[in-house]
Amino acid sequence: MAADGLSSKALKVKRELGENTPLLSDEELMGLSVRELNHHLRGLSKEEVARLKQRRRTLKNRGYAASCRVKRVCQKEELQKQKMELEWEVDKLARENAAMRLELDTLRGKSSAAVLNQLFLGKMLFATKTPSRLSLDQVQERQVFDT
Repeated sequence: MAADGLSSKALKVKRELGENTPLLSDEELMGLSVRELNHHLRGLSKEEVARLKQRRRTLKNRGYAASCRVKRVCQKEELQKQKMELEWEVDKLARENAAMRLELDTLRGKSSAAVLNQLFLGKMLFATKTPSRLSLDQVQERQVFDT
């Protein structure tokens, strides 16, 4: 019976504390394990227990939301950094592509000039009938005149 009187006195003190001042600070409320929290909530009214549990849930949700915001900001910064790097790489590749196109056009111009030059020289050689372009009969005729 003495134990009952002592425990009821402790409950009365807890109830009085709960009505006037918070039993636990926000940090303590969030830091307690479920077992420790339940131990602290023993003897309180259902309304007080519900209020403290709701407060704990609200605080935890607030922490999770803050953590998600930080994570989202970090991800956004990382994605912006990757975007800038990719834009830089695209610009670099575009410049390289333009330089290669210019070089290709230059080479095509030189190549077509060389082909035209070869054709022109070939026509000139054929027109002057150099020995390389003479037929066998023409060569024999020249030999006759040379002797």
